[in-house]
Amino acid sequence: MYGQTWGELGTTPPVRSWQMLRSLRHEPPGRADKGARKVMFGAALEQAEQLFTAAKSVTPAASPLLLFYGLSQAGRAVAAASSREGNDNRWQLRGHGIANSDATHLSPSDLAMLTVKNHGNGSFTQLADILGAASLPTAVPLGDIWGLLPESAHFPLPEMGHLRPRNLQIARYGIIDDRKLVASIYVPSELLDADQGTHPQDIASNCDQQRAAVRDYLARFPSLNGFDFTTPDGQRIEIRGLAATEKEILIQWEKSPTRSDAEELLRYSVGYRSENLAFPSLGSDTRPPHPFLLWWAVLFTLSKLARYEPSIWAATISVNSSPVAAAIEHILRESMTILPELIHRTIFEAASANSYR
Repeated sequence: MYGQTWGELGTTPPVRSWQMLRSLRHEPPGRADKGARKVMFGAALEQAEQLFTAAKSVTPAASPLLLFYGLSQAGRAVAAASSREGNDNRWQLRGHGIANSDATHLSPSDLAMLTVKNHGNGSFTQLADILGAASLPTAVPLGDIWGLLPESAHFPLPEMGHLRPRNLQIARYGIIDDRKLVASIYVPSELLDADQGTHPQDIASNCDQQRAAVRDYLARFPSLNGFDFTTPDGQRIEIRGLAATEKEILIQWEKSPTRSDAEELLRYSVGYRSENLAFPSLGSDTRPPHPFLLWWAVLFTLSKLARYEPSIWAATISVNSSPVAAAIEHILRESMTILPELIHRTIFEAASANSYR
């Protein structure tokens, strides 16, 4: 409840993040280095910065509009910088590409039940393709998307989803094979708590069950596909740390000799604040979610409510009567701190064409 996490302490201050973004504009990365893409890159980032700056001066009554359109303009800079093959004619974003279910009679307590779905084309799906990330081909409750934002933990949205991203860290202790990327990740303790018994046959059987349970759990995280355990079949999973309800285990992949451990880690995770996060699957898309698009979906939905349903929105953000008002205030405030750094990271991901392998 009190204090900050190491991930929060590692967030780049917004003033510095915007200055980092401004420093890119004279010589943009990726394919935004010349011509129409360069013009778009600079103009879109200028508008994004001004919209985010304006959002600081208003309350949640209007800030979702400014924040969403600021992120939308930043998305144009991401697309302009993209080096992904086949993106020659799709870097100019058109339309939102996303919609939410009817909110005409929405009550504040039902906010998490609103569903979000893409249109099959438009900015949201174009950016999903650029980033190699999940779009929303089938309707997904807003609460499920909201729950995947790490910032939702402090002030959760009532009825939001239970799945959370997992931090992936390079393992730097013990005997490490240079040909492998060895990383640690926390999983629920109950997956590893089966009684191992004393008979060798019982131990082997329980170890197999334990390994299967962890594999089933990690299969929910598409970016972790292809991992293996650091111990052979029939042996216990290597456990390195304990928390109240979770245990830290080691997993590994074959490593390219041309990439550093840090570069290799970004094939299986996304840099976010001071962490590298793997996100669980969302809806029917088999690609891993990306935080840039998660924030896009949340801010889009809030901005639509604020713009088209102002009386419902006023009731929703009333802290005296709405059960979701504090969560909304928190997520909007956090977005102003987090998104400038995330925009900078995402531009370089798109420019390197290395997002999610």
